[in-house]
Amino acid sequence: MNPILDALIVLGRGLVALLAALLPRRYWNALSALPIERLAGPSALLALLAGVVAGGLGFMNYAARAAGGAVDASFQIGARQARGEIPGEITTVTMQGVSVLSLFAFVFFTPLGLFSLYLAATGLLRVAGSLVDDPFGDPILTGVDTLATQSARRLRRAHVRRARERREGPEVPDRLLAGDCANLPGFEYAVVASRRKPDWTAGTFVITSDRWYTLGEPFDIQLPEGLRTVYPLREQKVPEVPRRTVRYELPPLEQGRLRVTTLARPPAPPRGRLDTQRRVPR
Repeated sequence: MNPILDALIVLGRGLVALLAALLPRRYWNALSALPIERLAGPSALLALLAGVVAGGLGFMNYAARAAGGAVDASFQIGARQARGEIPGEITTVTMQGVSVLSLFAFVFFTPLGLFSLYLAATGLLRVAGSLVDDPFGDPILTGVDTLATQSARRLRRAHVRRARERREGPEVPDRLLAGDCANLPGFEYAVVASRRKPDWTAGTFVITSDRWYTLGEPFDIQLPEGLRTVYPLREQKVPEVPRRTVRYELPPLEQGRLRVTTLARPPAPPRGRLDTQRRVPR
């Protein structure tokens, strides 16, 4: 291939990588064809230099305009004092103070000053991150991406929760069945809940007023009245260090067997399984 064309391709990939280094870091892997990791430091340094140069040039123009305005104002004040319109001596102390504060005013009260400050400050932070092998993209882009991602996740979780609640129907008190009546050999009880219990995961210790139980693998079932979650409970007879505990008072024990139309997720053997007419794989 033409060496000049090869050099142009390498140069183009480098320029694109310098710009891509501004993206949130989680996108860098999707652009693995570009040397983003290697050029993250130079990209940050260029942002720092751009902020300094843009700020310097912008301040020079701003200071020149401020100085010209101060001089014009001083001449006007002097002329009015000479005509006797303003008592006192001619002074430019106030205008000199305005000139001294022009740097502060430029940096914090002009769009170019704020933009230059942002480029310089974030560029310096990104350079420091690259020096300690922890490069990252532009903070504002990263922040916006994080907020958008979290918002999308919350919306998805809310959508899934609403869809599940429609299948569950109205919330009702928990039911308690004997393990044998729920076809769960080896478990003393099965708690049937109309809503999921977020803290109830397999291996959790369920502490009641008189006993401790170990929670088996929860699973979903479809009852005629709606979707339910079953939490198998085995009495804890061997002392163990609890990894997670929840306090709970068992509801009154019901008689009869649990008849279901669908087993959404069966418990793993040897915990047994419920009587079903058909099984729907998860």
